[in-house]
Amino acid sequence: MFEIFSTIPAGGSVFNALAVIIGSSAGLFAGKFINEKLRDAIFNCLGLFTLYIGINMALSMKHSIAVLLSLVLGTITGYFLGLEDKLNALGDNIKAKIHASDSRFTEGFVTSTLLFCVGAMAIIGSFEDGLRHNPEILITKGIMDGVAASMFAGTFGIGVMFSAPALFIYQGIFTLAGTYLEPFITPDMYANISGIGGLMIMGIGFNLMKITRLKLSDMLPGLIYIFFLTMLFA
Repeated sequence: MFEIFSTIPAGGSVFNALAVIIGSSAGLFAGKFINEKLRDAIFNCLGLFTLYIGINMALSMKHSIAVLLSLVLGTITGYFLGLEDKLNALGDNIKAKIHASDSRFTEGFVTSTLLFCVGAMAIIGSFEDGLRHNPEILITKGIMDGVAASMFAGTFGIGVMFSAPALFIYQGIFTLAGTYLEPFITPDMYANISGIGGLMIMGIGFNLMKITRLKLSDMLPGLIYIFFLTMLFA
């Protein structure tokens, strides 16, 4: 059924983006029947489940000091680059251009983009697709993201759907780079990528439950630092 995606460039990312669009469309339809009180309750459920996913991923890290340093250095880099502000500005610009009326458009765009991009499956799956033309990991991730998108779109609105192009570009870059980087991805590095991604996803869960207002976009450079620090600590 999914064989066709192994025959086209970045087929796994194509499927993943389509799954997010389809899931978002379903969520937008269902969201029309959800009142504000129920919407808040669903946010808490999403937050708890996102926290659970993040904890499971974070527990897989092999070098906790490398993960901590990557997170700190990534946050410092992201702060000076203004990544959080730039991602929010991108969401606001998209909202203005399509004349969207959703009050939480930008929040939905940023939250879903981060959730779909920071996990290890996005990176490792893209490497696998680029090097071996095997989109299986990204197809599995796409099904998961599609379900999540349907739930997020029902509460955040159409902003979730616009995370699909950002997701495709992000994973597409790793797919192209897979030929060169995949040989350097050791089991420990995979575990540490999952670890730092899990911590970021935990942050998304806390933000969804309105416990914190973490600037998670600023932490994204940590996903680059973890490659080098894992090699150093190994």
